Amino acid sequence: MDRNSKANGSGGDGGTTEKPSILEGILHSLFEGLVDKDETVRTAIKSSLVKILETHPARATDILVEYREKNPKLSEQTIIILLKAIERVVNSDTPIPTEANKKLIILAIEELTRSADHQPLVQEHALTILVAIGRGNECKAVMEALMTHTKEGAVAHFMVMQCLGAMATANVPGVVPFIKPILATILPNLGGIKHDHIKQAHAYAIGHFSEALLEQSHGVAVVPITTISPPNDDTKTAPTPPTDSSIDCSTEISVAYDVLFNQWLHSREPKVCVEILHALSSMYPLLPVDKIQDQSTRLIPQILALYRRSIERNSVTQFLSSVLKTNIALQPSILDPVADQLISSLFDLVCVFPDYEKPQTVKGHYEVLRCFHLLSGIYAAKIVDTLLIHLRNNSERDRIKSLLILTHLLNTSTAQIGDKMQAFLECLKPMVMAEKGIKMKMTLLKTIVALSQKGFIKEKEFVWFVVRYSCKYTKVNQEHGSLEEHANFVLSCENSLFMLSSTAGTMDELLKRELLNYFVLLDYTDVCSNLAKCLGSLFAKSPNIEYEIATDEEGDEKRDGAGEEHAKETGHTNVKSGKIIVPCAESIFARCLALLGNYHCIKRSSNILSFLKYYYPHLNPELNVLWDQRIPDLLLHINKESVFSRKLIEFITETVEYLNTRDENFAERLVNKMSDQMNLYPISTPHTEFVVSPMAIERGMLLKSLSLALCFVTEAQTINAKIDLIIGAARQEKLDKHIKHADYEQKIAPCALALGYISRKHLSHLIKKLAELAHIGGRKHSTGFFSNLHFIKDTHKEQELYKTNLLVIKSFGHILDESDPMQSLQNLDDTILNFLILQLTGTKDQTIMSAILKTLLSICNQIIATKEQLTAPLKYRKQIMDAVFSIPIEAPFNDLPLLPTILKLGTDFIRIGGVDATESVDGSVIFEIACKNFFSCAQHLKIKFDSPEEDERNSFLAKHLNESLPELNALAKAIIETDPSPSTLDLIISILESWTRDKNSEVRICASHVFNNGLEVYIKSMKIGCEAPSKFNQTGQMLGKIVPRCIDSNGTVRQVSVDILQKTLEISCIYETLTIADSETDWVKEIDLVKEQIITDDPKMIYNLAGEIAKIIALRMSNFQYLQFCKTLLQGLRDPEQSSSIGASVVLKFFIQHKGSELFHAIPDLVKESLNAVRECDINRARSGVLKALVALTKHHPKLVCFEMLTQPLPYESNTVEYWHLIANDSELTAALLENFLQVLTASCLYEPNEPATSERQKIASMQPFAIFCALKEIMPCKDVKEELNKKFPELFTMLLTSLATYTNLAPPMHTGSQRSNSPTQPTVNASTASISTVASSAKSKFGFVPNKDLVKLNPCQIVLDTFQAFLGNLEMEQIATVLTVHTQLASSTDLKHFIELLTPIAIGLVNQLQVGSSTMKHVVTALSKYVASPYDGQRIAAVGLFSRLVPLKPCGEISSVIMLHLSSALSDPNAVVRGISIQGLGYVGSLTEHDIEKYTETAVTALLKGIDDTVSDCLINIPLESMRGLARVLQTLPSDRLESFHVSLAIRIRPFFGSYSIEIREASIILFGDLCESKKAHENTGNISPTAASTEALREQLIANLFPILLHLSEGEATIIRACKGTLRKVCGLLNAPKVNEMAQRHLIDHGQLNYGVFIVDFVKLIAMDLPAHIQDFIDSAIPKLRSQWPEVRGSAAVVIGILHNFLPERNAQTESVGNKLAVLLKDENHFVRVKAATALGYFFGDI
Repeated sequence: MDRNSKANGSGGDGGTTEKPSILEGILHSLFEGLVDKDETVRTAIKSSLVKILETHPARATDILVEYREKNPKLSEQTIIILLKAIERVVNSDTPIPTEANKKLIILAIEELTRSADHQPLVQEHALTILVAIGRGNECKAVMEALMTHTKEGAVAHFMVMQCLGAMATANVPGVVPFIKPILATILPNLGGIKHDHIKQAHAYAIGHFSEALLEQSHGVAVVPITTISPPNDDTKTAPTPPTDSSIDCSTEISVAYDVLFNQWLHSREPKVCVEILHALSSMYPLLPVDKIQDQSTRLIPQILALYRRSIERNSVTQFLSSVLKTNIALQPSILDPVADQLISSLFDLVCVFPDYEKPQTVKGHYEVLRCFHLLSGIYAAKIVDTLLIHLRNNSERDRIKSLLILTHLLNTSTAQIGDKMQAFLECLKPMVMAEKGIKMKMTLLKTIVALSQKGFIKEKEFVWFVVRYSCKYTKVNQEHGSLEEHANFVLSCENSLFMLSSTAGTMDELLKRELLNYFVLLDYTDVCSNLAKCLGSLFAKSPNIEYEIATDEEGDEKRDGAGEEHAKETGHTNVKSGKIIVPCAESIFARCLALLGNYHCIKRSSNILSFLKYYYPHLNPELNVLWDQRIPDLLLHINKESVFSRKLIEFITETVEYLNTRDENFAERLVNKMSDQMNLYPISTPHTEFVVSPMAIERGMLLKSLSLALCFVTEAQTINAKIDLIIGAARQEKLDKHIKHADYEQKIAPCALALGYISRKHLSHLIKKLAELAHIGGRKHSTGFFSNLHFIKDTHKEQELYKTNLLVIKSFGHILDESDPMQSLQNLDDTILNFLILQLTGTKDQTIMSAILKTLLSICNQIIATKEQLTAPLKYRKQIMDAVFSIPIEAPFNDLPLLPTILKLGTDFIRIGGVDATESVDGSVIFEIACKNFFSCAQHLKIKFDSPEEDERNSFLAKHLNESLPELNALAKAIIETDPSPSTLDLIISILESWTRDKNSEVRICASHVFNNGLEVYIKSMKIGCEAPSKFNQTGQMLGKIVPRCIDSNGTVRQVSVDILQKTLEISCIYETLTIADSETDWVKEIDLVKEQIITDDPKMIYNLAGEIAKIIALRMSNFQYLQFCKTLLQGLRDPEQSSSIGASVVLKFFIQHKGSELFHAIPDLVKESLNAVRECDINRARSGVLKALVALTKHHPKLVCFEMLTQPLPYESNTVEYWHLIANDSELTAALLENFLQVLTASCLYEPNEPATSERQKIASMQPFAIFCALKEIMPCKDVKEELNKKFPELFTMLLTSLATYTNLAPPMHTGSQRSNSPTQPTVNASTASISTVASSAKSKFGFVPNKDLVKLNPCQIVLDTFQAFLGNLEMEQIATVLTVHTQLASSTDLKHFIELLTPIAIGLVNQLQVGSSTMKHVVTALSKYVASPYDGQRIAAVGLFSRLVPLKPCGEISSVIMLHLSSALSDPNAVVRGISIQGLGYVGSLTEHDIEKYTETAVTALLKGIDDTVSDCLINIPLESMRGLARVLQTLPSDRLESFHVSLAIRIRPFFGSYSIEIREASIILFGDLCESKKAHENTGNISPTAASTEALREQLIANLFPILLHLSEGEATIIRACKGTLRKVCGLLNAPKVNEMAQRHLIDHGQLNYGVFIVDFVKLIAMDLPAHIQDFIDSAIPKLRSQWPEVRGSAAVVIGILHNFLPERNAQTESVGNKLAVLLKDENHFVRVKAATALGYFFGDI
């Protein structure tokens, strides 16, 4: 709405006389509401004030200013909010009249100056208002207003000066013209100012005035002194002298400068001094030139003196920087008198350790360095001399300062100090050697990097510094720095060294030479990775090394400290040129190979390989042909240890061979260099200042590399010397009581492997040496007297003997692996074998045993490989085998790692064989020992662990058992292949049988694998024909034993066991038919399918597969084996695995189903065995399976047992339940039972009548009907009775439905039926049926009844419900059956509420199942009719309830007539629930056929109208609610002309329900009104004309009256009310003749859409007001009552709506003030949400929407 249409819009004082007074009152209410405790309320009031100020700036400003004048003592909170509101307005784009701006300026200045003290919360907002106004066209007005507060002779308010300074920054062009007069006014008063905060404000203003003048003079926003950029930034220009525009104020600035510098700067308040210094920094360039020149020499000492005061140094330095820049730009020589003092003072100001977390400190530090940069242009020599003096000082801080300044000047002023650098370098050399402090070292590092980047570094001392301190200290001296500082320094040195190597390029040759020397030193091994990385980068640039030629004098000079370290390295030949010493290429290559051996240092290995890639020309220029292929391959596999190790050995061998072919002495030189480098890899780590990591792996790699190179050496003396060197290296390894033998074995493993490599070329030399060592180790050392005295023990000799024995054993094993088999076996004599046997039998040490076993294994492998060439068998093999298998593998299984090797040896010895009987090996004994060792250990495997130790132990066992299992299979294979007969197979199976049934699943898995592997080998190896038997008699027994394993709980066992079963049948087939079963045979395909599916974890599928297994066995097994098979299966019920026991019973059942007719001769025996098995079995499913097997056996000889179980005690036992499940298979018997049950239930009393005195007590179910329901519960689920249930569906369905209602809240009977009959004879069916009627009478005992505690726990309703569900489930009426599961507490309900809720889905399901017009449905309705007049309330409720739910499903014909007749008669039922249900059904009268609608409409509508007034308390059915819902449905379905006569009266009657406390009633009334509108609209769309125009007009009045109440209820939080309001509003808006309103309602009011009500209501009400302006007052009148609503949301929304609507009134009326007051009253509502909305509404009331 246009503002000008509302009381003259923005500037008018009102078009009517009421509005200003109303506006004033409303504003006063809002002002008073600002004291509200809730922040959101205050925020809403502020927003409303902003709107009103924006809409009525002139009038609202007047009121606000007047209110402030009348209330001078407002709280600070109120003032702040008012100022914030004004601040938002002036900062927005809203145009404000000049007059209003002037008043706001006056108000802001008054608040700004009201208090002489500092009140930031108020004064800052007032200042912001003034700056915001002054930023635009009102700058002059603001400045003039502020100038009125700067009078001559009086000191201006400090906030006025603060505001003037802020204005100077915000609007430079607008403020500059006022600066001179302002300065002229305030200057006379400066000297009289005493208070610090006033001085600070004046300094702030004058400083910003100076910045504005400088900015104006330069034409850009340049502040002379700002934050300092990084040291390298030299882009700042010196300020130019002031131009003409600033000269005008130079005199005033000069006067102010004198006051500030000479008087105010002596203040003791630090903040004031900082502000003054900032101002002086800006003022100094504006001073007259002559004054600058006159004061400079005096000024600088004065500034330097300020550092001695407690003033922030950064501000002083900024002032000093400004002075220096200005003077240097004018006349540099003017600073000569103070230059020395200035440099000295600035030196003291350098921050040694700037804290980068404190920006001001860092800023000051770099500002000082910047001053040095400024001075370096004219005083470079003086600065350098000062730095050199301090570098020689004893003070570490002075030395650090000097280095910091030097580094800065190197980066910024190289040209000025470059010729002085030699003196610095001479001074730095001793410092790099002597400095200890970590911070000093870090500063030195930065200086060295800066020097190297500029090309000043030529000496190696600096390289030594960077490399040396790349190493980590062994023990950090924390006096010189913390651990973190040392770590950071090491990392910095590493990074700096690589940076210098890769980028600088100024010292590449020096770095090459020095880094190569450090690379071959022990002390620097820990940083070899970084050294190799740097060398790789250097040699990638240029592979050549340049040497300096030294003079004679230089050649005689002694080496310095760094050179001495080089001289210590004597293990390599040096290439000398002058004083340059570089290691030879062979030394570098040997060093690289040793370091490559440590696979854990992947990064180091990668760097070394990259270095070698570029270093190759120093070995041979043609080597790149080989290395270009091998080095990338090594890098590719560097993360795979085993592959990398193998390829590295190949790399060494190929490289040495390649180089030796081009230089025949290369291999010998390389071997010698490697020998010399042994001292680089000491056995024990030396104690040094810097870290040296253990070198065991590198030492071992060096020995292996040496042995590989030795293969290309031919000189015998060298070969023997190096073999002795390797053996000596092994014997040097330390062994004592603190070192485990396994660890020692690891230490000498490289030595043994190296000897193995040597055997490739020099076997004879090696065998001779090892024989000597074996002779030493095996002989008895002493036979004298003292040798028998056990208390004399030479531990050292024993250890040396142990070391020698172990080395010989391991070396011989590697020799056999590496050398030519023919040569090695020919050298295998009795000495070696006897030595091995002696050591194996005489030791318990696992390390020795493991080494011997591996060596023996190598011997066997070589014998098997050369069996055709060497026919001589292995000597002493039986003796060796006895020694091997006598090694105990017992708990705690510490020797388990030996088991795989033992099993391999057993297999190999059986395969070696031999004709000598005395040397033969018994395979069965070996296999039994092996199984015992293996499976006894496997029994200790666990799935769950009680401690980490158990977990580790289990992992240990599992690892070595996994390694042993393939070897055990191989052993079994070797035994069977030796003699493939049934007796051998029996032997294997008998050994494995007990292990296949072990409780531990891991044992069963392993045993099954071995069993299966044995059968597979047997099938391939078995003999058939004349020599073999014609039958395999073990088939039945083997199958019976393996079947339980086919149903094992472990999937792997199942799958393997099916494979075993198949192989067993195949073996039987081969023996019996002399043919091999073809893979295309049906039974083979079937068993293959079982094998694929048996791995599933689905138990049902597994037991289905058990049936397939039984079928296959039945087809393939001979009949003479049936009984043995069944008996073996029954024994399987005692299997420790539950699933296997169940599986055995399942297979037995299926097998008897197939072959039961052939077992007639064995029935007595088999039944006896079965019953015994069931009795002893503890597993229910297994017992059930055997019972089913007996039933299957019984079906071959049918003798049926009938209904004796009905008289059994309740609840039925498991055997009885099973009986009911089985007996239901007879359809004729089932039919007779059902008919009799229905008759008894119809004639019997369902519950025992209560005495009048106990009428309130819970009713008790009668025994006889209850027992029938218990039996039906077990019968109903049986699929075999489905046909009979279908035949009697109407009677059974209605009986169960009404019984479910009747049994709700019934207690179980208190006595049981008669005791179980012990007669062996079976009664006939008729007798059993006839006896049902006498159950109650026969239940009496001597004492009247038999107590049954279990019966009392039963829930009769639950029994009926379960029966009903089973009945429906059997008939596949899933929809109805699902309904009964909706309410989980249905059976335990104390009333029929849940039951009634289920009637609707039951009716729908029934109609979907039967069709509404079918004959079956007719029978159901007829059967249900007899329950309408039942004496039981439950049965009547069930019958009438189902009838009422069938009405909306459109019954017709006779069915609808019966239903409507019974519903009409139920209206007079004494039970209110029955009446309510009847009304619910009559509400759906519109769903009937047209004929039935005409017939029953009047009755239905009359009953519904009457039901609105039928209010019955404490009833399950809300009759008025159901009546309204019914009327809504009638309106939706019936033509409007039939109901138009009561449209208006209905609308009037339901309006009071809009505010009902009941959510359901509110929802129903709102929906009903919407349906009424829909009906009216449909009637209009048909073209019919209403009988009277008066009724149409009356209905429109109701639409106008109800529109906004419904719209307001849309704000409720209830989702159901929101949906109802949305639907009704869409329908109401369709009748309002307002297209835009209707379009918005249809678009936004979506039933399940998300609606932002706060935004929607504003837009929607605005649209309504614009489309229906004539009814705005009516809308307001309909919304006013809602201001008193019980719901806060409705009250708040009503206020907003009224506020918006009043904004659209064309003119104010008499009610305006009243309405405004009512809204204002809501500002004091108890709910903060309402107060927020009220404040918002008042903003709408007068503001712009």
